[in-house]
Amino acid sequence: MEEYERVKDNIDLLIHTMRLHHRIVEKRVEGLGVHHGQHRMLMKVSCLGKSASQKALAEAMDVSPANVARALKQLTAAGLIEKAEGADGRCNEISLLPEGQALVENSRAIFREIGAEMFEGVSEGEMEALGGILRKIQANLVNMERGEGEPSVAAERR
Repeated sequence: MEEYERVKDNIDLLIHTMRLHHRIVEKRVEGLGVHHGQHRMLMKVSCLGKSASQKALAEAMDVSPANVARALKQLTAAGLIEKAEGADGRCNEISLLPEGQALVENSRAIFREIGAEMFEGVSEGEMEALGGILRKIQANLVNMERGEGEPSVAAERR
């Protein structure tokens, strides 16, 4: 198999795996009462803790500030989060309310179950190798996005 086919097959496998994981997560968290974007936002607020601001959320989630503002408005109305003026008087500090924290804890239990099932039969060494490979791929993609990657073969031919 030539390199292009190997790369294409691995990209297809990675994309299909991500889609399967997404569908399984969606199915298992659908009873929690929030849609995917709101759920993801709650989890990120929990991870960021006191540093959760609209700007930090947008950057961490790689979405627009407008998307963050819209989701936060819905989560505030649902009684899952609260926004407070930051120490600098400009930034909103976002924190989970008790109901939001309970939803996050339920979600983490679901994610632990999915992870255990998903990686059943995968050794610790394989997990480390997979993590290393994915970090390298991600770093290459980040460099490409920033324009720091190697020029493509097509660009060299021009």
